[in-house]
Amino acid sequence: MKKNFINSCLLPAFFCINSSAYAVSLSGRPTDDSVCDLSPMTNYHLSQKTFVPAGTMHVSDIYGRLAIKFVIKECKNSQLLILHSDIGIDEDERSFRTVTSELCGAASVQREPATTREYPYAFQVKCRISKIQEATKRLVAAESEKSVEAMIAENAPPGRQNDEQVEQQEPRNKECGKLGFGTVILGLGGRCPR
Repeated sequence: MKKNFINSCLLPAFFCINSSAYAVSLSGRPTDDSVCDLSPMTNYHLSQKTFVPAGTMHVSDIYGRLAIKFVIKECKNSQLLILHSDIGIDEDERSFRTVTSELCGAASVQREPATTREYPYAFQVKCRISKIQEATKRLVAAESEKSVEAMIAENAPPGRQNDEQVEQQEPRNKECGKLGFGTVILGLGGRCPR
């Protein structure tokens, strides 16, 4: 009797845990295992996981690679992949095309408007994932040739890396940024080195 009771309690718990094992949402929204949900604002959320500085060149290639890496790691074949652009820019369009061509059959790709009052050019791209294994092989080859981190560093805006290196080398003066008598009353310079 006890064994049947335990089995009847544990079996549903196992199925709940197992069915959510593939529930994937890049932004942390609730979902189920039928989708690989990279919406809303796909490229924004990708940049929260791997920082891409503003002004970086070739961002559509970088975001495409980041999305493919995420999908290969977290998703599986037969899931519906959902990508979303809030402002409808060309970089999103190009990166989504890269992702869908790597992971889905061309016939399953659908682009649809997702407009709102705030975002009149928003759109979603959906497709059924069917090429995880092939995409994995291509990703391994691409990453061994040049990692996405190297792509970001190579295409970052000029001076960005130099600024970060200077900050690391020169610790800031603890008094820097504080307003003193000389700064406020006499109009003298602050305590920060130039």
